[in-house]
Amino acid sequence: MATRQQSDIRLGKLESKIMNIVWDRGKATVHDVRDAIATGKSPAYCTILTMMRNLEGKGYLAHEVDDRAYVYRATVSQRQARRSIVGELLERLFEGSPAALVNSLIEHKQVSPKELKDIRKILKKGGYNDESGNNECG
Repeated sequence: MATRQQSDIRLGKLESKIMNIVWDRGKATVHDVRDAIATGKSPAYCTILTMMRNLEGKGYLAHEVDDRAYVYRATVSQRQARRSIVGELLERLFEGSPAALVNSLIEHKQVSPKELKDIRKILKKGGYNDESGNNECG
């Protein structure tokens, strides 16, 4: 089974949904994933099966057989995937500037006071300082 380097992880929209379900559950069958995705127009069983096989081929999932059913588990962590995808986005679209990325996120989505407070906590916990040397973010 091939495994991917942390910097090589790329996921499409449906692949991301599938991986999030597997990460949340620890392991899942195709039926588990289909049931979890089930909304108005959910993908067919065969579509999910094909996607999970593709994810396994890319080295993101592995399976074991349990009473004739394939049970899949992630071979990369959600943290690895997030870091890889954000890193790729940062380099490709924001010329490596975290400030430009954060600014774009804030412009795109209205940030609630609670979210802003949470961001400040994260920055403070990480030891990030503003230009004055304080552990505050504005």
